[in-house]
This record gives sequence, C-alpha cells and structure tokens, in this order.
Amino acid sequence: MRLIFATEARFVKDAEGKIYGNAAFDEKLWERYLNVFTEVFVVARVLFVHNYTGNLKYISLNKNVKVVELPYFIGLKEFILKFFQTRNLIKQLVIDNMEARFICRVPGNIGSIVASELNKVKKAYAIEVVGDPWDVFAPGSIRHIFLPFIRIASMLKLKQVVKNATAVLYVTNYTLQKRYPARKAKFTTFASNVQLDKSNLSKYPKTLQIKKFYQIISIGSLDQMYKSPDVVLKAIRKLNDEGINCSLTWLGGGKFQKPMELMAKELGIDKFVNFKGDVDKNEVQFGLSNSDLFVLASKTEGLPRVVIEAMAEGLPCIATRVGGIPELLDEEVLVTKNSVDELSKKIKKILTDQDFYNKQAMRNLDEAKDYTEDILSERRNSFYKYIVDNL
Repeated sequence: MRLIFATEARFVKDAEGKIYGNAAFDEKLWERYLNVFTEVFVVARVLFVHNYTGNLKYISLNKNVKVVELPYFIGLKEFILKFFQTRNLIKQLVIDNMEARFICRVPGNIGSIVASELNKVKKAYAIEVVGDPWDVFAPGSIRHIFLPFIRIASMLKLKQVVKNATAVLYVTNYTLQKRYPARKAKFTTFASNVQLDKSNLSKYPKTLQIKKFYQIISIGSLDQMYKSPDVVLKAIRKLNDEGINCSLTWLGGGKFQKPMELMAKELGIDKFVNFKGDVDKNEVQFGLSNSDLFVLASKTEGLPRVVIEAMAEGLPCIATRVGGIPELLDEEVLVTKNSVDELSKKIKKILTDQDFYNKQAMRNLDEAKDYTEDILSERRNSFYKYIVDNL
C-alpha cells in the first residue's frame, strides 16, 4: 500500500540527485511508515543546489521512499507567486493516486492544499497535527504587516483541515486537541513525533557541580526567530553581569545565525557563545550530554523533540510556557516567552540551588521513559493500520 506523505518541511537536492532533510527526516523516521506501508511518496518543497554539501542524512536512503518535488518557496510572497503551480502539481498527484493513502502533516500550506484537493474528490485522509499556527504567528514572532490576518487565517485553516480529517494523530496529549478538536474523525490518538530507543536514555541524571563556567545548550533552526536566540543571548549577558558565568552552545543554523553572532559580539559575550550551525544527531546527543542545562526560549512549539532528548540525557531544562511544553516539564521551570528577566532568574536559580537542579534532572529522566519506542510505536501503528484498513 502506497502512502502519500505531505509535509511543510523543506529539502535540498544536490547535483547527484540526493535529497537532504534536517535531522528529523532521516532513515529512522521513514521506517515507522514502512513498517505498515510498502512505499512512501514524500510531497515537499525541494531546492536544487548544485554544489551542496552537508552532514545531514538524505531522505532517499531507502529505495521505498521517493520525493514528489514541489516548487521551493519561503514566506507569504513566494507562496503566492508559486501557489497555482504548486496546487496544480498536487491536484494531479491526487488524481494519479486515488488508491493510495494520504497523511498530511499540519499546520502548513502543503498539507492544507493536499487536504483541500482530497476534499474536492471526496477522498478520505489522515493528518498529524504537530504545531499551532496561533502561537507561531503570535505578536512579536515575525515582522509582517499582515501578521494578524495570517494568524487568524492559519488557525481557521487548521481547524478546517482537522474537522474534515477521518483520522487524526496529535503530538500532544491535550494541548492541541483543545484548540483543534477532531469533531468528525473516526479515529484519534496522540503520540509525540519523538521516539527514543531505550539505549538513548542516560543511566543516571545529571547532578550539579560547582564550576567556573556552566555550559548551557539550546537547539533550534535559525531560519526564523521562533526559538528566540536574542532572548537567550541577553539572558546570558545578564547572568554573567551578575557573576553566574555561563557559556552558550547553539545547535541549528539558518539566515539569522550571522545576525545572532553579531548580537553576541555587540553584547560583549561572543567569546562565551558558539553557534555551531546545522549538525547531525550524534553531535546533538554529544552536546546535550556535555552540558549543564538545556534552555528553549521558543515563542511557539508543538511537542518539541529537543526537550525530550534533553530529558533523556537526565538534563535539567528551562523552557517557555507555550504549546505542549507544559506537558513535558515541571511548572517550576517554565517561563514567559520573550522575558529576559524571567529566563535569567530561572537559570540563576537552577544553577545555584543544588537540590532544585538535582530534582529536575531526576524528574526529567523519569518522564522521558514515557517516550520510548515500545510505548509510542503501539499508538502510531494503530493509527497507520486504521488508515490502511479504512481510508
């Protein structure tokens, strides 16, 4: 049985025809679907870069995973310019694959267009809800004259896509379900899009050690400012001014990496900050295991895999109170988005209170066990099998 998988993720194609995704779209992800489906067609935007080189795993490692290449665009203006070309390609894809099964990963324009075309031909589809556009386009998240309109339109579009779906998988236990209820779906479940091997769980939680410098790590794409690297940098400066000496490692690259490196220099903390750009999973795990604290100052999230991966290392975490993060972390380590003061105070507390630090580390490692492969695979496989049997 063929699966058509629509995603908002972007990929890069090199001169040899290899298609690269980010660390979330590797061989292991596609194995989940190939346990049930015979082949997967991934519908996504692809950018051709002749001399592209990178350490990211390419999506087409598996012969049963193929890519349906859509025009590459970033932002509203480019989307409008390429809308009809994109829609026509998707329309033909739907017509040519009426016997296949469809999963749309939403929110996002690609998944929404696929769902719309499926509705037109009365073809049932399933969705994976992995984020909330109401948070993504919240005031201050991006600069755009039409931001309020984009925010409302995106939320309403996702509500419609969820409403018309036959089967829905949420990455949160309850957060996304409240805002985007599956009113007509015949099958719903929840499972994080993070899946840990038991071997990924640390044997012991971190314990606070007195150090000259504490190593803080944050992870996230810098293609947009959703992860608030500016807030983290200002918090680091404030902490160092108060005598809490911290260094920051940032994993994840994008167009805002250079501006953030410049900001670190302007703040006078560039010698304490290392923006490493895009890295592979091994370096992510190495970075987490060699850090004292994980910080995620996001303006928006679904259920962030990086938090779960940090928890699996037995690492204390501090994060903003957005999306599904409150489902993962203790209320005592949550902060308000965009608040430098709250973030710096919480970091100071956890790095100066040994009992608090050790309690959070132990608690996180215990909670991470709920995201191991055996538990989540059962939920996902029931979702996939329902799709095969009923769509």
